[in-house]
Amino acid sequence: MKISKHTAMAATLALVFCAASAHAQFKLPGGLGGSSSSSSDDGGDAVAAQDSLVKSFVSSQSEVLAAQVLLAKAYDLNDQVALLEAQQKALQSGAVDQDALKKTVEISSNANREISAQQAQKSELSAQGKQYYEESLPHFAKGVAGTRVMVGEAQKFTAAVKSSANGGLAGAGAAMTKLKAGMYVAKETPSYSKSLFDTFKKTVSISKSNGVKVPSDATQALGDL
Repeated sequence: MKISKHTAMAATLALVFCAASAHAQFKLPGGLGGSSSSSSDDGGDAVAAQDSLVKSFVSSQSEVLAAQVLLAKAYDLNDQVALLEAQQKALQSGAVDQDALKKTVEISSNANREISAQQAQKSELSAQGKQYYEESLPHFAKGVAGTRVMVGEAQKFTAAVKSSANGGLAGAGAAMTKLKAGMYVAKETPSYSKSLFDTFKKTVSISKSNGVKVPSDATQALGDL
């Protein structure tokens, strides 16, 4: 079945407004980007904007996965360690499409839930656990701070797609297919980032209560949460 140009454009705009609405309701803490001015991008090339958005997501997510591997080791969550390490390699392979992004978010979100459950039950860490926590904090701080760039890139991307669609995007159906990865990241950023913030905050709290040295960038980020 062929999709008419108008139908494809309407669907594209619906996805754009959905993502834009999600970002309008999501505010980052000041130290992580909440105080940044809104993007002045007036459209631009949607595919190039998508590339920047996905690149910023991969950069941030790679750090988050590295932190989660260490936290999973601290609680002997061996199944999670294996899944996270495999996803690290997949994410860094260079071939990142919508399916790969979805899998990354799913694996990371599941790990967050299991780690959070363990954190809620066990506030005291073993000597080895303290070491894993200390090693995880720089990665986690970079990953969470990286969402500042990601949110900015998502705003530019949605503006670019909206501008292109309003201007009569040629081949709208094909364009929708090309922009699936960017639309997915833009849509998922608010809820996924909040989950990361919550786990990061708990991780810093447990680290402090166990005498683990918390790096200054993590402390600064925590102060703005």
